[in-house]
Amino acid sequence: MPHDLTTRPARARDAEVLARLCLEWEGAPARKSPELLLELWVQTLSDDDSSVYLALVGEQVLGFVHVTYQARPARLGWRATLEELHVVAQMETATKLLLERVVKECRRRGDVIALYLLTQPDLEPHYGEGLYAELGFVPRGRDVLVWQGDLKG
Repeated sequence: MPHDLTTRPARARDAEVLARLCLEWEGAPARKSPELLLELWVQTLSDDDSSVYLALVGEQVLGFVHVTYQARPARLGWRATLEELHVVAQMETATKLLLERVVKECRRRGDVIALYLLTQPDLEPHYGEGLYAELGFVPRGRDVLVWQGDLKG
């Protein structure tokens, strides 16, 4: 485990780095339209209803997580959805750190109902139930894990 592994919120200037990371994944749909990918990252990074966090060692970006937030008035809260979670070389430590960062953001918002992880098996490595279970995610449906508001460990 790298000792200087950290996370930070992505900024507008990180759009090119994020686009480059996406283009590195084999089979990534973005390869067909890298210009659109960059434009979408610029829009995403200026969106108040989402967060993007980077995992880094020094200045080297190892991965990112993209989360969107949707108001749920009838339930008096929010639903946070992990839209994308990508880490180079299936680095479990970076993945865990990114997920912990998202959980902290949900706690900061204070009224998050549930955190949904939408898996993309064709693009993302499968980290197994162990990592997600360790963080308090539980299965709900075939491809959805839900975080119910408590970080284990």
